[in-house]
Amino acid sequence: MRRRTAIRNLVILSAGATILPACQETTKSESGSSNLDIGPSERETLEVLTESLIPSAANFPGGRTLRSHEFVISMVNDCAKPEDRTAFMKGLRAFEDLCKKKWNTSFGQAEPGMRNELLKQLESMKDSKEDLAGFYKTVKRLTVQSFTSSREFLVEVRNFTLVPGSNFKGCVRIGAALNT
Repeated sequence: MRRRTAIRNLVILSAGATILPACQETTKSESGSSNLDIGPSERETLEVLTESLIPSAANFPGGRTLRSHEFVISMVNDCAKPEDRTAFMKGLRAFEDLCKKKWNTSFGQAEPGMRNELLKQLESMKDSKEDLAGFYKTVKRLTVQSFTSSREFLVEVRNFTLVPGSNFKGCVRIGAALNT
């Protein structure tokens, strides 16, 4: 083996050994988020809430199909300030408590009519400083953001095409274009 080949292989191997640990997934809690302590029942509540906000239609996916609840969890976990995450979790727990006081069941187990009644009640809350109202407004905003940035919405509703579109001509000689 030649010396240059051996040195090159050594450099590649050591660079790979250095970069490999950075490519591994960071350890997260069981809920998939490192900053939020969301259990399975809370995850289900968020899943049903996003589905209630954007229900599935016959020809179009809803919040559950688009996994909007995971988007909400990721955005709050990764982008919110620590005090906003704390308020979000307090609001989520207050939301679950409200459902249990009102119906003696969770939001996911309630009838769709009862869910809609509760959502109308939350929609009418004006004080966004309260944890419950802030939680609902955050979930609603992020669910709509998840829906409007989905492939289905962009392609089927907005008729989005990739830039530069179908009329792009990438192989045109510049000199020929200037002479005409």
